This record gives sequence, C-alpha cells and structure tokens, in this order.
Amino acid sequence: MDRLRSYAPGEMDLIKDAYLAGRRKNLDIVLSDQTWHDMNMDQVFARIDDCVSFAGQERLYAMLREPFCDEEELKRRDDLAVYFSENEELKEAYREKLKDIGRDIIKPVSATLDALEGVERRGNLIHILCALFGIFSLYLVFALPSFGLVIFIIALIVNIPVYFRRKGEISEYIACFSYIIKTYKAAVKMLSVKDDEEKDYRKALHAASKDLKGVARGSFVLTRGRGLTGSLLNMALDYLRIFFHIDLIKFNLMLDKVISHREEIEKMFVATGEIDAFIAVSGYRKSLPFYCVPGYTEELCLDIKTLSHPLIHKPVSSDIKAGEKGVLITGSNASGKSTFLRSVALGVILGQSIATVYAKSCRISRFHIISSMSVSDDILSGSSYYMAEIKALKRVIDKRKNISPVICFVDEVLKGTNTIERIAASSEILKSLTGEGVICFAATHDVELTKILSDHFDNYHFEEDLLDDSMHFSYKLMTGPAVTRNAIKLLKIMGYDGSIIYSAEERAKEFEETGIWK
Repeated sequence: MDRLRSYAPGEMDLIKDAYLAGRRKNLDIVLSDQTWHDMNMDQVFARIDDCVSFAGQERLYAMLREPFCDEEELKRRDDLAVYFSENEELKEAYREKLKDIGRDIIKPVSATLDALEGVERRGNLIHILCALFGIFSLYLVFALPSFGLVIFIIALIVNIPVYFRRKGEISEYIACFSYIIKTYKAAVKMLSVKDDEEKDYRKALHAASKDLKGVARGSFVLTRGRGLTGSLLNMALDYLRIFFHIDLIKFNLMLDKVISHREEIEKMFVATGEIDAFIAVSGYRKSLPFYCVPGYTEELCLDIKTLSHPLIHKPVSSDIKAGEKGVLITGSNASGKSTFLRSVALGVILGQSIATVYAKSCRISRFHIISSMSVSDDILSGSSYYMAEIKALKRVIDKRKNISPVICFVDEVLKGTNTIERIAASSEILKSLTGEGVICFAATHDVELTKILSDHFDNYHFEEDLLDDSMHFSYKLMTGPAVTRNAIKLLKIMGYDGSIIYSAEERAKEFEETGIWK
C-alpha cells in the first residue's frame, strides 16, 4: 500500500464540514456516518487524496460520500480520469495553478456563504465618515501642524475602535472572501493552460472568469496579506485599512455581489475542485497493479473478479458473485472475514463514485450501500453494546424497506448477547435482509447459521493452518461453511497452561457430541 496522506488535527473534520454545508441532495444516495466509519473511509480518502487545493479535497470527498452515480455520469468520470492519466504535462500545468488556492482555510465556503446571507447590513456611511475624518486630520497636520496633530489623535481614537468592533464581527467572512478571490484568480490562470475547450470544466472556468469579474475587482484591499508578513507594502496597507476603513467599505460593497453570485461561485469551486480531484484519481489508478471500471446491470447482481482491498499491501484477491441469495461468510478469528466484507463494499463504493474498482472485472447493480459492522457501546449515553447493535441493525432493515436495490454488510450479528438468543434472532434478521432488491453480505462465527439460512444465503469461508505452533492464514475465500475453529488453538499459541487447553478442548468435544454443556 502506498503511504497514506497525513492531515493536521481537525483537517478531516473541516473537509467533512465543507461537504455537509454544501450538500443539498437526496439523503438516500449519501453514505451514512456509520457506513463511512465501517469501511475506514477516512483512510481510503487519504489513500486517494493527492489534491493540492481544498476545492479538490471537497469535490473528492463529496463523490466518495455519494456513490450512486448513473451510467452516463460514471462514463464522464472515467473519461476525466483517463484524460488526465494520458496528459501528464496538462496535469502538472493545472496543478501549478491549483497550488495558488491551497488547502489552508478556516471555514468551509458553503457554510460561510450560508452565514453571509444572515449578516446584518450596516451600510458604509459610518465608515465613509471615518475615512473622510481621517483624510481631513491628515490635511490639517500639514496645514496647521499643532492643531492638526490634535485632530489626528482624535481621529485615531475614533476610527480605530469603530474599525476593530466591526472587523471582529466580519473577520471570518473576510477570510471567506479571500478564499473565493484566490480561487477566482486561480481559475483565470487555469484558462491559460492549453486544453480542450469543449470540456465541461473549461466552460465552467470561462463562465466564472466572466461572471465574477465584478466581484473580484478591487478585492486586493480585502485579500492582500495582513500583519507582519515581511512586506512593507502589506504593513502599510494594514495601517491604511485600520485608519481609513477601506476594507470594511469594500466588504459591504462586495457582500451583496457575492450573495447574488452564489450559484456562480459554487460552480467555480466544483469546476476547479473537479480538475484537482480527478488528477488525484488518475494518480490513484496508476498506483494500483490493476483496476477496472464497473459495468451496470438492471438485474440484481454483483460479479467481481480478482477483487482486492485498496488499503492492503499485496492483498489476496477473491472472486465473488451474488444475486438472488445473500453471502454468508464463516471462519476463525483473524481469518479475513471482515476484511473481505470491506473489500466488497469498497469495490462498490469506489466503483460507483470514482469509476475505479481494485479488481480485474466488475458488474454490479446501482446499489445503495448500508452497513452494520464497527458498532460500539456508548458509555456516556448508557447504551450497552447489544443496544447499539440492535439500533444499527434496525437502521439497516428500515433503509432496506425504503430503497432499492440495496447491498448491505453485517459483521458478527448480535455478538453482544447470549448464544441461543443470538442464533435465533440473527437468523431472522439476516433472513429479512434477503429477497427482492437486496443482497446481504454477512460474517459470523455461528456455523449453525449456515444450515438455518442455507435457502437464503450461499456459504463461503476462510480457514487457517496450525504449523509449528503458529497460525498461518491463507486469506483465500473458499466455498461452503467453515469446518475449523481456532479460539482454543490461539490460547495454546499464546502460552496458556496446558491444563486449561486440554479441559477446553474436552468440553468443546463433549458439547459437539451431546449438545449439552457440563
């Protein structure tokens, strides 16, 4: 596995917040937080993310969070990834311009634009009067030095507090304006790159350069570097801002323009972000030994050959096919059951979002994806592990009733309760997750389920070998239910007392023969 990108504290939260602030789409196509967590999607995102701009990270995250694009959109995304893969010079030229946008922002633009619409309009009268008073005081300093100095000091006493009071109210919005203007300037520079003018993103960049020209005009008084940056010009501009309120005046003039051009601004961010995101996708594809673009089918189907997990270095590949029946995976501890479920889920998620499956062939329905895998108890709310489990499973069942087709992933059903009730309840829950419009992938230690659910699930398993007092796993998917267990063997490997091992083996053997625990 190639190195995962690392992020500063809070950076991934900011990317997520940007997505949530900008999302105005159907919730049915969005991966839930639970499924995102189940599939280690933060790490998957880090594996793909090579973006040089925050706009690119926003766009990449949004695509991964909404893996339900149709066949036409899938082809468009594949074409973009292929296009950038085949044009290295073009890719690097765009990246140089995108670096001007950067990844360092304080607050997502969509969230700030939402907030801008609620900003109290104060008008410029008070700031214009302060600016005129400042100009007049400077005139008097030269015309009547003694008297003028007194008036200049009074102007400082008046203008500075008024400036910082208003500046404190709008500072986060000024940062937003700076980011918008940086993106606009980068978009204009990107138009100098020689490219196919028929591309959708080029058309969007042309539209942005035209529609937002008025918004950007004179914006340097807001966006030019502030504070002790080493530039005398910037320091002088800071003092001019404070004394003459020129950035506050410009802010009020820009505010209505930005709000009225919100749609154009958002299109600009999508266009610049899409270029950056698909350059990253093209790089991700090159990092894989092989990949395929999924084909969609109208029938309920999942058929993937040589499927591999994108976060594992030298993964063991599997072939899997499912349709009318679900897939039930059994096997020992650490044998690969959960990893396999995640491999299938990631194949669907990445296939339906960035048109890239780490496999040699893939044919699937356009699935809605839901899961209940990495469930944990909640000490603060007082919820037990079992309560957390049944809530998560209820969410999967409810979702399955409302949308179609669905592919769901369930790991170790109801492991938070006793064996008898677990098997009884698990069999009925899993049965409810099969049938028309749904394929369920489930992993379990309970081999009893393989017989109970044989009419509803195809059985597969993983197994291991005990060699030289150590466990060896092949991680190869095999047909049929598991026939080995390794819990007691692992006790032996870890050095437990021989009497404990012997008694445990005898007790297990007696139960298998009589069905009674003694």
